[in-house]
Amino acid sequence: MAVSLSVSKYGFNVPWFIFDIYNKQLITSPVIPSDISDKKDIVLTEAPVPGLNYMPIQNAGGGNRKISFTLPLIKRNNTIGNVLILKQFDQLRNQGVGLTSLVSAGQFTPNPKVLYYWGVGSVPLEYYVKKCDPTHKQGWVNAIGYPQYSEIEFELWLDENSLLYKAEEMFRKASALAGMAINLADMAGVGSNNARTY
Repeated sequence: MAVSLSVSKYGFNVPWFIFDIYNKQLITSPVIPSDISDKKDIVLTEAPVPGLNYMPIQNAGGGNRKISFTLPLIKRNNTIGNVLILKQFDQLRNQGVGLTSLVSAGQFTPNPKVLYYWGVGSVPLEYYVKKCDPTHKQGWVNAIGYPQYSEIEFELWLDENSLLYKAEEMFRKASALAGMAINLADMAGVGSNNARTY
């Protein structure tokens, strides 16, 4: 998968970021993620009924929303490379310890959850970190052996039981109504000099 290393410029200067809730850390970088995959299964079940020539379809519910992307981390220097920011991500792969503790609280301490919204069209939401795996690129290791260029593969699973998700449900409904109104207005303006352009 090709990853763009360009740094986007924004008029209002909102950077890419993840907030590590348990460890109370803001993780950000000047390079933005790759394309973001945003999946949510719609679970349908075929119900066999004797004598019918087809199986009626039952809606069995919905799956969890899962987003995934690759984040390139480049820190080309001959001292410590990109190790410091890698250690921030490394905390997402281990049990949450909080800001001041050096060890986890016990056997059943969960992994950290993160607050994320960038690039997916949602309000900030809480996600479980399912995958946070770096690949350290060959040829990008400095003189003392530290990586300078790593690509981190992320998979985040949405926590739909959180209070923030209720805000997302309201945002979704209001945005859908606004989107319908704008689309109808745009359709009414098709072919005229008043047609909107984006």
